[in-house]
Amino acid sequence: PLNPWNRSIPMKAAAARFSAIFILALTFYIDPIAADSRFGSLTHMHDPDMRGQDGQWVRPHPGPFIWGSIEPVPGEFAWQFSDKVVSYAQDHKQKILATIWPFANWEQQSCNRRKTKSPFGRRFPRFLSKPCSIDAYNEFLIKLIDRYDGDNKNDMPGLTSPIRYWEIMNEPEFEMFFRGSQQEFIDIFISSSKLIRKQQPGAKIVMAGAAGMMRDSRRFWDEVLPQIKNYFDIATVHHIAPPDGGCDRDLWVGEFAELLKKHRINKPIWVTEAQPTRSCGVVKSYVAAFVAGAEVIFDVGVRAPGRKMSKKDRQSLQQLGHEYDHFSSVSLVSPHTARFLFADGSEKILELNGANKSQSNQTGSDINRNQ
Repeated sequence: PLNPWNRSIPMKAAAARFSAIFILALTFYIDPIAADSRFGSLTHMHDPDMRGQDGQWVRPHPGPFIWGSIEPVPGEFAWQFSDKVVSYAQDHKQKILATIWPFANWEQQSCNRRKTKSPFGRRFPRFLSKPCSIDAYNEFLIKLIDRYDGDNKNDMPGLTSPIRYWEIMNEPEFEMFFRGSQQEFIDIFISSSKLIRKQQPGAKIVMAGAAGMMRDSRRFWDEVLPQIKNYFDIATVHHIAPPDGGCDRDLWVGEFAELLKKHRINKPIWVTEAQPTRSCGVVKSYVAAFVAGAEVIFDVGVRAPGRKMSKKDRQSLQQLGHEYDHFSSVSLVSPHTARFLFADGSEKILELNGANKSQSNQTGSDINRNQ
């Protein structure tokens, strides 16, 4: 099986491409998502260091929205853990991107599906094929949406911040996350999307994250995207650094945007797993990804496999998220200088190799900060 954390990422002429972005004077304008944050994190409720930042996006990973965890035996539902995750997020003003996993051991054993190794340990299903019965899966999905849609009918007690963003599966091109054919994934995705949109008309369907734009991932999505493009609202790509610390300087956003354009897909792009490395520059990679078209970027966090981000780089990334969030556009005014514009007319200048500077068009004040 393919493994995203042990695959080498082909390197491109990154410096030339970065300069090209500057020469073309690209500016990326973001369509505001109800003033939501541009930053997010993968989270684990059991780990105090992986619970995300207040006021930002969170993507619980693998999260609690697993069929077999919520319905451990047919007809019996255990909402305690998923309620805990949702309650924590709303208490900390976080917005959830919920990943739906359509797997339940008991259901797949009913038709003798093949058992496999769990990618997340004993708390995650060991059967990762297409459900034996889409109808049985749909019954679970209806109850899941109904509990967190905020319509005041069968909602979680105390729900004040409904879940509106639903991601259907994760990196289905890899057998470690899905043991099935392309067509089986397409069937699950379209069925889930139709049902969610029917049950929750205001929901946003998020594409199962592409593991990157490596050859195998690109081939998979090149074939799948034309068949599911009418069934999702947000396109997503991941950037996981391989053991050698290789990286793509815009977190694959540029190549992913080209693939979407090829199939005439004009939808927001999110990077739902970002693991930039020092060789490309952590903050530089985020800025390059935003300039290339990313609307929201999720940090994989301190427990991600592979090379760890240095303490200094993580502090710089956190500073970027705190000081430059909620921008309306970002552009490179030189290869090492980015300009962030905000809805109130103010701007902030970020020197990618040094100190950052805030400016206000109204007051003309300059505020220097250390990066």
